[in-house]
Amino acid sequence: MNREILDDRKLLAIQLLVDGELPKTEIAKKVGVSRQAIYNWLDDPEFKAELDRRIQQRKVLVEKIIDSKLEDAVTKLWELAETTNNSRVKAQVLQYIIDRGLGKPVSKHSIEAAMKQEQEVDRDVLEAEFEEWDSELEE
Repeated sequence: MNREILDDRKLLAIQLLVDGELPKTEIAKKVGVSRQAIYNWLDDPEFKAELDRRIQQRKVLVEKIIDSKLEDAVTKLWELAETTNNSRVKAQVLQYIIDRGLGKPVSKHSIEAAMKQEQEVDRDVLEAEFEEWDSELEE
């Protein structure tokens, strides 16, 4: 079988696609090819296989990072439930922990809110967000 070898341009394109920060047009410019060449490469089985392999590698890495932080996150949630004076927040935190423990998926709203947060949130901010979320549910 005569397999095409992935050259440096294709490997760079794969890395930029995996990074997911640039549109295909910008990737083509950085790699020095036309946008159509990127689309042609995406149809190439060897290119696609390497792209898929690297995407899977990244997913595994991210899952390991999340797993390493999971115990601390649960501990902090538990501490919040124990220390808050707001019974509604306490109930929501405990319900969340129970739902996650039993395999109940989180809502799309919760996932989107978590993705928007790029910094640690203190307890007061978290309580305010729970109250806002609760008022949205009551509407």
